[in-house]
Amino acid sequence: MLTFSLQEIALEPNSKVLDVGCGEGRHIFGSLHEFPDVHCVGLDQDVPSLNKCKEGLEFFKELNSGSTIFMQGSVYRLPFDDNTFDLVICSEVLEHLHDYHAAIDEIYRVLKPEGKFLPSVPSYWPEKICWSLSTGYQNMPGGHVRIFKKRQLINEILDHGFKYDHAERFHGLHSAYWWLRCIFWKTQDSNYLVKIYKKFLEYQILQSPAWLNNLEKILNPIFGKSIAFYFEKK
Repeated sequence: MLTFSLQEIALEPNSKVLDVGCGEGRHIFGSLHEFPDVHCVGLDQDVPSLNKCKEGLEFFKELNSGSTIFMQGSVYRLPFDDNTFDLVICSEVLEHLHDYHAAIDEIYRVLKPEGKFLPSVPSYWPEKICWSLSTGYQNMPGGHVRIFKKRQLINEILDHGFKYDHAERFHGLHSAYWWLRCIFWKTQDSNYLVKIYKKFLEYQILQSPAWLNNLEKILNPIFGKSIAFYFEKK
């Protein structure tokens, strides 16, 4: 389940891709489908997530004629030289960081001139509803420490030396799932409605029916849980 239209990104063979805060590797594995001849690095602080990435990599080895590695590290001190990567993905990370400006500076440093920077964050009003429905959601350890407005984040990233291209929203069917979780926060693991909606989303992700994907595309501009941005380093 990707949060970017990777097929819109043009990468030359042997380009280098970095996914900062890669989690369990969904965008790295998506990159292997879209760009089978690139070199990918997934970086995260969470060791269990990285272990799952490494397990998944065994399955994807035949797809990738470049090289792919996963490593532990911090976005505040990326272990790479200046001007290393052609594409940096940073999906659903900035809202967790107390000093996201320092993180953006590091991403700028390791990105090549004219390299692409793809950040995504929760969309403003779906996220605002989650905060309004549940203090537990707000106060999760390691959770979100801020809500970004679209124009605010665009202007701030521009101030770091990037050029803005466009933005789009994704996961229009997921907002309601998170609202349900927030409504039934204390009983969400056992709540019938939450379980049913989760199975509905799993059906969409695993089976990918055209009618449901088309419905989500209609809902995305208004209900999209995530907003993805496309920038380029000047």
